[in-house]
Amino acid sequence: MKTILYTWFAVLLFGMAAVSCGDDDTKNNDTTGITGSSWKASETVGADRTTKKYTFKASANWVAQSDKPEWCKILTSSGDKGSDRQLNISVEANETGSTRSANITVQVSGYARAAQFAITQLGSSSGGTGADTELNKQVDKILDYYYLWNGEYQQMSRDLSLDYISSSDNFLKRTLLEMTTNDLDKKRQSNGSYSVYSYLLRTPLTKAVAGTTRGVSPEVVKKKEYGFGIAGLMGVRFVDGNNQPTGEYGLVITSVYPDSPASEAGFRRGTFFAQYNDAAITAANLNSVYSTLIAPGGSRTVKLTENRQGAQPVSVTAREMYPNPVIHSEVIASGAHKIGYLVYDSFDAAYDDELLAAVKKLKDGNITDMVLDLRNNGGGHVISSNMLSTCIAGAACQGKVYEYYRYNDSRMADIEKTTQETRKEYDQNTKKFFDEFYYGDYYGVDLRNYALNMTRLYVLVTGNTASSSEAVINTLRGLDGFTVKLIGEKTNGKNVGMEVSKFTVGNYSYELAPISFQGYNAKQVTVNKDGLAVDTACEEWNGELKDYGDRSEPMLAAALSQITGQRSASVSGTRSTAPGVRPATDIALPDLSNRPSGMIVFLPAAEE
Repeated sequence: MKTILYTWFAVLLFGMAAVSCGDDDTKNNDTTGITGSSWKASETVGADRTTKKYTFKASANWVAQSDKPEWCKILTSSGDKGSDRQLNISVEANETGSTRSANITVQVSGYARAAQFAITQLGSSSGGTGADTELNKQVDKILDYYYLWNGEYQQMSRDLSLDYISSSDNFLKRTLLEMTTNDLDKKRQSNGSYSVYSYLLRTPLTKAVAGTTRGVSPEVVKKKEYGFGIAGLMGVRFVDGNNQPTGEYGLVITSVYPDSPASEAGFRRGTFFAQYNDAAITAANLNSVYSTLIAPGGSRTVKLTENRQGAQPVSVTAREMYPNPVIHSEVIASGAHKIGYLVYDSFDAAYDDELLAAVKKLKDGNITDMVLDLRNNGGGHVISSNMLSTCIAGAACQGKVYEYYRYNDSRMADIEKTTQETRKEYDQNTKKFFDEFYYGDYYGVDLRNYALNMTRLYVLVTGNTASSSEAVINTLRGLDGFTVKLIGEKTNGKNVGMEVSKFTVGNYSYELAPISFQGYNAKQVTVNKDGLAVDTACEEWNGELKDYGDRSEPMLAAALSQITGQRSASVSGTRSTAPGVRPATDIALPDLSNRPSGMIVFLPAAEE
């Protein structure tokens, strides 16, 4: 009502001015009612698609128009009085080969004159303004359509000339970090900075990949990579009896790939190195040593010396190997219980054969209980998380919903098209798309032969447990009669996933994975964005790291105690305060893992 009254008042004043010859109408005849505008009288943009964002102050309600809306479209066509008003204009790519112009007018209510400026767009022959413009055009097109928060994205001013510097510094990262509504993608880190889960990776087309084979799923391939076989490392520092740092550092292995140089050298989870190439590990070289051991980038030999009395340096040489994420599996017998224990570091569909072999080992062991160790699993392919969940639940999941999916509003409104794109069915009751458990056929493998038929699962988790790992927990909790108990530390809290696009630009191949959906279980419950709370709190560090399968390892000991009812002396919720070493929380180690993470699905048109 306030707006209507104001409009009528403005009209009345305008009518009075029309019949009056006084000096009071000079302002409205000679001014536009707009001040502080950020546009120039003539704006020039490149041939590429872009969005321009302008600010201004309006003295009253305003309306904006373009005389070329077919390619120069006003996104915010009207607004009210005030400062910092926004005028957002979308300019389509110019494929005509000729320069073109559009006139923009902004008319303020009660003012005879309109503010005007022109946007001139160069022809396609003029090219873009940046070295990676063609790449950014591809990324922009995909984000515009698939990104879960594409409504805000479409309103943004996007600079398509930005160079690709690295996987953490490119058009995708810089643009998404400017957004505000993408709160399930954009997360605040402990140091106060922000990061996004969405990623863009590039690989030179000339890079040779040896030993490439296909896994169970035809959508992924298994590739060898150079490595020592160290799947994870933790930085630690020495402390004195008062828990004060001495200035000395070291590295502790958290996971070792099977059949790798590290495993053949006798390294295991908990192996603690204090020297690298006969030199002490310090705060100054910790990151570089870490980077070399995790991603050597080729065949090289290093010497590592364990932190123990009389230890001699051990030489280990990186070679091409398969980074198999199935780290450990065994059947633990305790009284009437046969407990299956599986350590799995990444939902990588290329290694589904190895995962199925581990599951079959547990099945053949006639397990009565199961402990799934996902403490270092940051997620990966949804098909693999579905496969493992199906094997665990067995017949109880037949014909049941594995997960529901919510996409952006425009895709949710076009059910037929989104069904074709995602290959998922639509549920009219929940108004969401969904997948069922794979009980029966999984890419030609009959999962009924791998059914463990558990009704209760113990999962070991930390803050590194994320996405597809959390989906396994959540989806199994969506089955009636199925219980999941969490032991360890609160999980990451990633309830969204990405659809992968692969394309080639110039001399590089690219993998783009923007967040495009949110997942829910059959009971319409999503993972809390603050993480899943544990049923039993337990820290894995207790003065050292014990190897996987060690009955005294704190998290495993806690699970075994709950299953068997026998209290273990190793079950503890606090770290040791004895002199020795502590996790080096003062140094942030780089993220160099090539393992799939997140909640990843493939678009039907994705290329290999």
